[in-house]
Amino acid sequence: MKVKVKNIAINGIRGVKDSLLLNLNEKSILLFGENGSGKSSISDSLEWFYTDKVSHLSSKEIELKEALRNSFIDDSIPSSVHFSFNKSQFDGERTLFSKRGKLLSEFSNTSDEFKLYHSLSENENLLLCYQDLRNFVDQTKTDKLTYLSDIIGFAQVTKTKDVLKKTFNFLKNEIKGQNFEKEINAQKQILISKIGATISLESQLFESINTLIKRLNIGIEVKSMSDIDRVLNHIKTPANNKLVDEVKFLEKINTALLTLKSEVDFIDKEYQNYILEFEKLASDVNSIMQTYLEELLKVAQTVITKKYHTADTCPLCQQPKKLEDLKTEIQKRLEEIELSSEKKSAFSNAQQIIGNISKERFQRIEISCDSPFINESEYLFLKEPIEKLKKKIAEYQNAAKEKVTSGNKLVAATNLKLINSDFEIQDTITEKIEALNAKLKKDNIAEIFANISAAKDAFLSIRRINKEKESLDIQINSLEIIFNEFVKKQKEGLDDFITSFSGKINEYYQYMNPAEQFQDIKIVTIGDDDELNGITIEFKFNGNWFSPPQKYFSESHLNCIGISFFLASVIAFNKINEFFILDDVISSFDTNHRKRFADLVFEKFSNYQIILLTHEEEWFSYIRQLAKKRSWAINEIKWTEDRGTYLEESPGDLKKLIETSIANNSIEFLGNPIRKYLEQKLKDICLNLDVKVSFKFNDVNEKRMPDELLNDLKAKINKYSSELKAKMPVVDRVMDSSLLGNLLSHDNPFNPKMGDLKSFWDDVIQFEKIFYCQESTCKKPKVSLKNYDNVAKAIRCGCGVTKYEWNS
Repeated sequence: MKVKVKNIAINGIRGVKDSLLLNLNEKSILLFGENGSGKSSISDSLEWFYTDKVSHLSSKEIELKEALRNSFIDDSIPSSVHFSFNKSQFDGERTLFSKRGKLLSEFSNTSDEFKLYHSLSENENLLLCYQDLRNFVDQTKTDKLTYLSDIIGFAQVTKTKDVLKKTFNFLKNEIKGQNFEKEINAQKQILISKIGATISLESQLFESINTLIKRLNIGIEVKSMSDIDRVLNHIKTPANNKLVDEVKFLEKINTALLTLKSEVDFIDKEYQNYILEFEKLASDVNSIMQTYLEELLKVAQTVITKKYHTADTCPLCQQPKKLEDLKTEIQKRLEEIELSSEKKSAFSNAQQIIGNISKERFQRIEISCDSPFINESEYLFLKEPIEKLKKKIAEYQNAAKEKVTSGNKLVAATNLKLINSDFEIQDTITEKIEALNAKLKKDNIAEIFANISAAKDAFLSIRRINKEKESLDIQINSLEIIFNEFVKKQKEGLDDFITSFSGKINEYYQYMNPAEQFQDIKIVTIGDDDELNGITIEFKFNGNWFSPPQKYFSESHLNCIGISFFLASVIAFNKINEFFILDDVISSFDTNHRKRFADLVFEKFSNYQIILLTHEEEWFSYIRQLAKKRSWAINEIKWTEDRGTYLEESPGDLKKLIETSIANNSIEFLGNPIRKYLEQKLKDICLNLDVKVSFKFNDVNEKRMPDELLNDLKAKINKYSSELKAKMPVVDRVMDSSLLGNLLSHDNPFNPKMGDLKSFWDDVIQFEKIFYCQESTCKKPKVSLKNYDNVAKAIRCGCGVTKYEWNS
């Protein structure tokens, strides 16, 4: 069993000054109220209860809590919204109260069950207001996707996909930026120079080292990496140790420079690609600048769509402008911003790659120079050329940080590309290495020590680089498989949902627009198989597909799509609650659409509890007849300065008011409530006895005067029931007293006495007792033709205690 509302109690919220109680008992209700009567206080209260916000009060200039609270109530009195449901564990009250000068809110129900219910309900569609009708239709393709994704829980799926893609691209850029093959080749060159061979296995390294040390006869055979360390420790001497370290230092710098020199074309190519993407974006800088205005444009779109601004002027600059033209321009600009965002993505990727490459090369040079030798006088010649090289690489880094909106141009690739003269220092480094190696050759053991140590370091570097590369390859291959499958399943899942969802939208739209030329309205996804970047609305017209509907549909037709979307979303998304509010949603509908919408609600949503609010009197007159047949509650919303927003009193409410006033000897305004109570009871009695009255148009029929109804009731009784005819003196007294009620309902100098009013009320009560069973256990206390006894020829109440002869 899904959740339905038993009653809603609103106190001190928006137009409600004192209290407003909707006794729904899980039934639907139709409420009529003139503009300004405060009927939206009900929809505002529901929205605040479930979401802690009210959409039309979301401006930054509006403090929500202050706007919610009725300004005429005392600070010490809390405002509140209380919901009672058919599942009592979810009953709760949200209170707005003042504490130390601040307005705070809290829930009365703090149970885990209620918290879970409230949290899940936040994602359901429980309210549609007129100003929100076209929210979905008017959104950009990306925002439509986001909106749907948020509702169906697809947003988290999209976030997961985005994380996977971001990680996948990062790993691709990492592999590209590292240029592992160049690093490996540089280390292989060291192996060749030190042991005369390129090797890939430990056993090959061990074999080569054993060959080198064989003639030393040190009694150690290398079978493991630890054995290599044993050999090095055995043959190392203080005399040759510094010499070996110097060679290592120079060779490390030389290797870094050699690797960098081999990557010049690679770096230049990536930088040129970066320049290309930069210039693409720079040439469209106005559109890129517009991306910073995206939120502002969306706010302007909302202000116009929700009719917060209705004049033919721009809501921002106040310059004359037709609103429909302005809406079209804003929509176009938002779509252009989406395209610009795609360009920004390609640019950001190229920017990231060149940034990573330059950063990595800069660090390599710095690491290669990380040795105490760099500060010795003998090696000061290295500092200036190395710093110049680092500075040039840093220029790539600086270029990667340039803002495309700065108006600056990037340094030309030819000005940054490393050239042979940048590496001239290598000649001096090579001479130094050769000189040191010549010294080592004079000491055979020292030379062998240097070669073994360098070969070991090169072999371990190759193994480390291969391990890093293999790890990244495994990750990227795994991620590629996961990503591709994820995207495939994502699109399949969304397509399945959208197909079903679109079917409902089209069904409801076609129901409201029979024989419509616009056919097969549907939501479709936009983007490649691996990149879902939006959804749009398509429709078929004269056999061809078109999009979006704003180009061709009238406002009334667009609102039909909006209502269809909401109702379809109720079916698709509302898994807990089986009720919703429709607040003045037919204001811009033509007559045909209004009737079809009413039929749609009653036919397709008969299982739902609906709170339907309207200020349209003609439509109210039509739909109330349908609502009556389906046992909906029907009432009118009123507003006075003294009471604020309130509901037209029911007979029970009026009776309580009248009896309290009589008990307190309060004459003022007493006559009108008695007359209204009599009218309501008379209408009920005449309905139950099928009393015929003269035909009148529309709501005039609902405003029959008591004397008119009493005359026709008397005529019916005189014709069919001698028993009821015997009670005619009571009816006559009521007719006479009703004249008093008419006098008291209008402005005149008549000054009533309490005795007159008590007598009038007593007549009404005696009259009521004739037609209503007084047994407390009677399930159908009204005497009605529906309970006609064919055998006894009598009309009666449900239990049969109260009955009268009736010859029909």
